[in-house]
Amino acid sequence: MLKLTVVTPEKKLITDVEVDSILLPGQRGELNILDGHAPLMTTLSPGRVQFCRKGSEKQENISVSWGYCEVANNIVNILAETAERPEEIDLTRAENALKRSEDAMLSQTDPDIIEENRLARDRAMVRISVARMN
Repeated sequence: MLKLTVVTPEKKLITDVEVDSILLPGQRGELNILDGHAPLMTTLSPGRVQFCRKGSEKQENISVSWGYCEVANNIVNILAETAERPEEIDLTRAENALKRSEDAMLSQTDPDIIEENRLARDRAMVRISVARMN
């Protein structure tokens, strides 16, 4: 049995919740964590953390902007820069952030600023996707 904890510098979203499976947005692709997974430490990209509570068929989703994940002894700890449940996301605000970041990417020539806005776009897209799942 896996136990999941998700925290940010501002709040605890989930603490020691028993889950059957977890799908994470790893830096190099999605990671599926199941009972008995080998020890692991990885960075997370902006994306959805998907999980099913023990004995439930319902999939739950959390938006994360970036962070770290540690898996050891069937305990999964996620420390994210930001993390939100679908009901916490302001969809209009996320859509506006997406538009701003896309407009900024088109008007820039500096590669660093383009990359910064690409990351902002990715975060906004994840937030929109998770908010619409609610």
